[in-house]
Amino acid sequence: MANEVSGATSRRGVVDEDQPKFPWKPGLGLLFGGAGWYWAGQAVNAVLLPAKIAQIDPEGKVGMVAIVSTVTMVISIIAGIVGGALSDMTRSRFGSRTPWIVGGVIVGTIALLFFAFTSHVGVVLASWWVYAAVYNAMLAAGCAWQPDQVAPRWRGTASSMYGVGHQAALQGAQVVASLFVTNIPTGVIISLVIGDVLSLISVAVCREASNKDMPREKFTVGSALSNFLPPKDGGRDYWLAAMARFLWMVPGGIGTYRLYTLTDYMGQSDADAGKWMSFMALLAVIAAVSCGVIAGPISDKFRSVKIPLAIAIFTVGLPCWLPFFVPTPVMYTIYVAISSLGSGVFSSLDQAIMTTVLPNPKTAAKDLAFLNSCGVVGNLTAPLLAGWVINTFGYRGLFPMGFVVLTSAAICVFFIKKVK
Repeated sequence: MANEVSGATSRRGVVDEDQPKFPWKPGLGLLFGGAGWYWAGQAVNAVLLPAKIAQIDPEGKVGMVAIVSTVTMVISIIAGIVGGALSDMTRSRFGSRTPWIVGGVIVGTIALLFFAFTSHVGVVLASWWVYAAVYNAMLAAGCAWQPDQVAPRWRGTASSMYGVGHQAALQGAQVVASLFVTNIPTGVIISLVIGDVLSLISVAVCREASNKDMPREKFTVGSALSNFLPPKDGGRDYWLAAMARFLWMVPGGIGTYRLYTLTDYMGQSDADAGKWMSFMALLAVIAAVSCGVIAGPISDKFRSVKIPLAIAIFTVGLPCWLPFFVPTPVMYTIYVAISSLGSGVFSSLDQAIMTTVLPNPKTAAKDLAFLNSCGVVGNLTAPLLAGWVINTFGYRGLFPMGFVVLTSAAICVFFIKKVK
């Protein structure tokens, strides 16, 4: 039997017998997509948005970041769930996911161009929130390529390819964007070009099959509501995975306030802080990608995901104590480099666990979007928690918070039963 399966077949569930060989088309699509879908959003969210806010409101920047993140959180959750559900219901000659990815590239580019070339606070925030909605809808559709087209036996490797692309974007986008904290329009344009090109390459490589002949579910009020609600039969493992996803993202406020930590706590100038951030991100992407490349294939070979993933999460949390006890840019950089090793493993194996606990292949994008939305809630709760920690304990308090939360995430992963 061929090692590639059609989108329509995969939507009924791909089993190991369907793919005796690794499915390279969706694998490479996830590699390029993992980089492209995240690139511009990460560049703006982690670096250029805080820099823009600091220009607009230097005195109230910490509080403003928290407020912006709260609204972004609500928009992102709704957009991801709705986008995933509509993607599941889409029928086209290009499949169910591709139209949403290409459409997201077009609308998202327009939104971020408005963001780049205005200093009016209303336009800045509106354009960012439009992009957040588009980005999360596109991400919900794109991530469903894995449960759609990859059999369980290969999901460690496919997840690893997605994770490598994801980590390259998370860290690489910061490397590039950090060079433009004083020239935000140029940073946005460069980030857009990189993200858009990679996203379109992912579509071209994956070449999702037509699903026009796939039957539609008969419309009822109950079925319509179920398309936009969490799976009622998700089970214990699904919700443990959701909690782990949430907790994994919560310490992200450490990164959100990295620029301010370096300037306001460690005494660096804006220019020096930008250089440190760029160097940290470069080390992080090397460490994360190096681990990410090997984690998935090794996981498939030994049929073990849970224990390596739990250990990886703890490895990210433990080094948080380094800049707590020695608050210098050098120690901060060492912490980032060490924690990125575990982050690379997490990004490589995370999707393997998330797709394994999905209860129904017909609603894969929507159910996966709910899991991803838990990450969105964590990611966008992160600045709120971090802002409270900074106001209560100072910047130093961010690091113990990271250790406690990440240890809790590792425990959640360990108790998932469905995954070996």
